[in-house]
Amino acid sequence: MSKTSQIIIAIVGVIVLALAGGYFGAGLRSGGGAGGTENGAWIQKIKDQGELRVGIASAPPMTGEQKDGKMGGPNVLPLQNLAKEMGVKFTPVAAEWSKMVSGLQADRFDVGAYLDATSERSLAIQFTDPVYTYEGVWIVKSDSGLKSTEDVIKSKKPVAVASGTSYERRVVDLGVDIVNAEAIPQSITAMEAGRAVAAFGDLPTLADAAQKNKSLKIVRPKPVIFKSDSNYGVSADIDERSLQVINIAIQNAKNDGSFQAALDKAGVISPNNLGDLAMK
Repeated sequence: MSKTSQIIIAIVGVIVLALAGGYFGAGLRSGGGAGGTENGAWIQKIKDQGELRVGIASAPPMTGEQKDGKMGGPNVLPLQNLAKEMGVKFTPVAAEWSKMVSGLQADRFDVGAYLDATSERSLAIQFTDPVYTYEGVWIVKSDSGLKSTEDVIKSKKPVAVASGTSYERRVVDLGVDIVNAEAIPQSITAMEAGRAVAAFGDLPTLADAAQKNKSLKIVRPKPVIFKSDSNYGVSADIDERSLQVINIAIQNAKNDGSFQAALDKAGVISPNNLGDLAMK
């Protein structure tokens, strides 16, 4: 055999070994623990721990404390259905909007409920398909005389907004003074107490507050100044198959009517059906 032939055979051997090593190495890497990225790893993790932990911040009626004292609401119905189908316990975990992302990163919970997909958040976590779409609106006292976003700005008085919400920055961009609150209900309380002339938040939550307190009214911005898809937040390294399973659970709840039924039962109001709740 010539020297040239020996060199060629040696080179081919090296290439074969390299390809084989890469193949088996990839196989070993994909066969890691439940926290890996192989298909179904996240689902297996949930099954192994025997519960689906869902971080829930207060935004009633979509999410909030229920009659049994636990956090819940119509927004998490698809996740409750998923937990049942998987044969695991649905475990609500009380959370704050400003700590939802860090809670996912620290594995305090497996899913963050009613969480808007933003570019900033997407750098740290992933999002499911949209669960619900809402508008941002103002809530004011009925005797305030405020009927538009322009009126709120011209009042030159502070407005309240919950820290960590996706629309907080949009309100700041209006050039108004801000009263920060821990949660949306607390921003409404700040307005009622006179520390702010208005509070800004998602329509379902503010409409619920106006239904419970007839001295409060909703001001729907025209044109709309904030509209968002509300999704579920999940860990950044969730595998594709598990994410698909969650998305299917969301779609199924919409298709079979159970999600809409839960919204109706909770009294969630659409933007075009405010009626007497709207500031006249």
